[in-house]
Amino acid sequence: MSESDLRRLYREQAPRPPEGRFSLEELLPGQGPLELDIGFGRGLSLFERAEAAPESRIVGIEVKTKLAYQADQRLRKHGVRNVSILCGDAREILKRAEPARSVSRASIHFPDPWWKKRHGKRRVIGEGLLAELGRLVKPGGELFIQTDVEHRAEEYVAQLRAQTDFVLRSPSGYVDRNPFDARSNRERRAIRDGLPVWRILAVRR
Repeated sequence: MSESDLRRLYREQAPRPPEGRFSLEELLPGQGPLELDIGFGRGLSLFERAEAAPESRIVGIEVKTKLAYQADQRLRKHGVRNVSILCGDAREILKRAEPARSVSRASIHFPDPWWKKRHGKRRVIGEGLLAELGRLVKPGGELFIQTDVEHRAEEYVAQLRAQTDFVLRSPSGYVDRNPFDARSNRERRAIRDGLPVWRILAVRR
């Protein structure tokens, strides 16, 4: 299959969210806790979290069509039934997601890989996304962000301090370990290479 054929395959078959407003709960019927995994990349975090928390219903969101398609295919191949994938921009998808106060946990893995000032509008973490997560995460629910870029971690901590929906779990804003036992591929590589990872944990008020 040619490269153009593959790109068309990814574009046409990557799983997309429903049109208009939609229910996260209806993507994965059941009674288990609902979780969001934003920016799962190659999908390791989906597999590890599905194994660590088989009772949870996990919705993964990934903007890259190739990665979303490939992760969806691997999940189907391995019979993982408590994960549903949506391909698209999390900022736009979550604007349409319901119901409010339904999400128990949300993870955001290594976001914002754009360095130039003109790319600022592409940043995932900002007032818009935090507001939607504040609407969707239930009181006592958790928001976990991790990055390997120190100044981005400082920005995220400052953004969380400035809003009213979430409170940081620690005085510094950082925690020592990933609390969800679900590493992203990039986190695993950083650990293997001995690189620092800044982990931020906040709780919905």
